[in-house]
Amino acid sequence: GCLRMLVAALAVMVGAAKAAAHPALATVVNVRLVSSDGGPLVEAVVTHDALAYALNDTSTRVTDPQMYALLDGPRGELAAALQDGRERFVGGFRILADGKALPLQLIESPTVDRIDDWLRMAPTKPLPCKMDFVVRATLPPGARSMRVRAPEVLDNVMLSVTLPGHEPAYLPLGPGEESPGFDVSRLGTQRPPETLGFWAVAWRYVSLGYRHIIPEGHDHELFILGLFLLNTRLRDVFWQTTAFTVAHTCTLTLATLGLVAAPPTIVEPVIAASIAFIAIENLLTRRVHPWRTAVAFVFGLVHGMGFAAGLREIGLPGSQLAAVIIAFNVGVEGGHLTILALAYAALGWWRNRPWFRPRIAMPLSVVIAAIALYWFVDRLA
Repeated sequence: GCLRMLVAALAVMVGAAKAAAHPALATVVNVRLVSSDGGPLVEAVVTHDALAYALNDTSTRVTDPQMYALLDGPRGELAAALQDGRERFVGGFRILADGKALPLQLIESPTVDRIDDWLRMAPTKPLPCKMDFVVRATLPPGARSMRVRAPEVLDNVMLSVTLPGHEPAYLPLGPGEESPGFDVSRLGTQRPPETLGFWAVAWRYVSLGYRHIIPEGHDHELFILGLFLLNTRLRDVFWQTTAFTVAHTCTLTLATLGLVAAPPTIVEPVIAASIAFIAIENLLTRRVHPWRTAVAFVFGLVHGMGFAAGLREIGLPGSQLAAVIIAFNVGVEGGHLTILALAYAALGWWRNRPWFRPRIAMPLSVVIAAIALYWFVDRLA
């Protein structure tokens, strides 16, 4: 039973290694209502991973070699993939008024010429390739509620909705999830629209933070498992994961405000190096040194900068910033504690056995170190 569990854990981590080729791009959907002679006009700008969408896959699953093959292949194949993507987008993206889908006018979409322009501006071809779909629709007279839904293949969505004269509303949506209704019944009046309740918005960011760890945070999962393998005392590992969350909160706040910044070319390799450090230390010592909590803190600092880049893309308003960051990090800590609980459930039964270290902790630490070093080298490339 122990051997089968070890093999299963190795398989999961090998899969994680394949999934971490480059930071995924969260799709950003900015919706705004503007006045026009024909009535209120809805415009949606959908910033997405253009190559992943052209390949009809999510940004988290598609690999760099697949996207480079599309870029470097015949121009006709790229044009056909982009045309297929346009058709799928127009058929799958929805702006609904009182439950009825509105006819969409496609204003802008990724093209071969736009991708060639991107290549000329970025000759090293840094992925992801961020581009926009832009669509418009006319809101019918008397409409009371508006909802938005993006195709499932666009994966997680950060949605912002701006009504005339009002502060934007921001919400994370899951893959293919239809947004809550936005009140459009008071357009053109002095009365403010009804908005979503505080707790409804906060819960969405708690869920987003949790999904950031489970199932999307392979680096977090390996880091927490690495912490667990050296010292299985719940109290010690809890404080190390909490140090991560505190640091994550600090840099997420500062980076979102634009007070600190670090490019992904630095953030991503440092994350991988911190995981490798923890795993290699597991092989060299039997006791927990004070710097282990410091490494967890550093891991949280750099990771907070990485996620802040996604939040800055939609520009969170000051009135929501504190609640969003607190809710998100509550979800992150919940994900960490879940990973810790799963580690105890799977391996905790044998943590006091003399063979736990040579048969479980050390082999798993070797695999974690190997994956982290692979990530480190790959992210430096």
